[in-house]
Amino acid sequence: MNKRKITHIARFAAPHIGGVESVIEQINESLPDEEFEKEVFCCSNTEKSSTENGVKYKRFRYLFDFAANSVSPQLFFGMIGLKTDIIHFHMPVIQNVIIWFFLYHLGLLRYKKLLISYHGAIIGYDKYMKPFWGLYKYFYKKADKIHILSPAIIDSDEILCKNQEKCIVIPYGINTELPEIKKNIPVNGHDIYKFANGRKILLCMGRLVKLKGFHHAIEAVRNIDNTVLLIAGEGSEYNNFQQYINLNNLQNKILLLGNIANKTEKDFLFKNIDIFLMPSVRTESFGIVQLEAMNCCKPVINTNLGTGINYVSPNEETGLTIAPDNVGELTDAIKKLVNNESLCRQYGQKARERVENLFDINKIKIKYKELYSC
Repeated sequence: MNKRKITHIARFAAPHIGGVESVIEQINESLPDEEFEKEVFCCSNTEKSSTENGVKYKRFRYLFDFAANSVSPQLFFGMIGLKTDIIHFHMPVIQNVIIWFFLYHLGLLRYKKLLISYHGAIIGYDKYMKPFWGLYKYFYKKADKIHILSPAIIDSDEILCKNQEKCIVIPYGINTELPEIKKNIPVNGHDIYKFANGRKILLCMGRLVKLKGFHHAIEAVRNIDNTVLLIAGEGSEYNNFQQYINLNNLQNKILLLGNIANKTEKDFLFKNIDIFLMPSVRTESFGIVQLEAMNCCKPVINTNLGTGINYVSPNEETGLTIAPDNVGELTDAIKKLVNNESLCRQYGQKARERVENLFDINKIKIKYKELYSC
């Protein structure tokens, strides 16, 4: 059997941590090695090219980051002469669209089908994007299929609205089997039970950057009795958060856990929290961590961004949805759940059912194979 060659083009890939990187890994894991040859072209200044789990990672150095792009002449030259069956771009990265345009129209890039995974809109770089907007729309017009993570984003995006006949919804999937964890496990050296001391445990998890809205969670929780807030992740806001905690004597109320790399510790954390918070203020297209919390029967409080984040956890079904950038609404939502255990259990059970019905990895794998086989 001749294998079909799949080439992913992305800004970053594993071991870089993020939603896009997780989707690329999941797609490759879903496609059987005996039928598909898989490779990933991406940028990295720390990792070398390698083959991992049957996937060839071709990593190219970049000069600098600019407007959510890693500017890499090496990637341009590395793609010259590329031949593949399916080329799969992960958007939004305007640099990769520019590379595609020149190489494709010069006959230096050949493929049978063009797929695009839409991971979100370009937000915050309008003045840089304006000269390339026509090219960006043309790129989507040339695509054979557009993979989206939820149906919720089509109506809110200009490009997707005009190409909705090409859109195929395949959400991120997770393993719904719950591990047996009976003992207390330290998480990055922290005893969560001891820290909580009988109080309700709230969790934020993700990159520590402003767009995640974790600063709003800190503000909200400091004024709510009988609660503690755990924040898991790394990022540019870590020192600011720690300084705020220290200055306001919140060391016994808010705990920064750092990045949790150990799966057992992560599973323990999700199984032992009470409420998961996702107070993102913008550019959150899906929110994979919601699924992990929901799979463990935890209610979610998220923000109304009109994207996949609300498709994953709908308001008053699996949790509560509030306006972004609104500490008051976040505070009220937390209080509502903290003070109503039966509502928490109801939302938590519905959350688990939704994950089993829509996001089971075994169902998602079948959809990816169908996408690439058509």
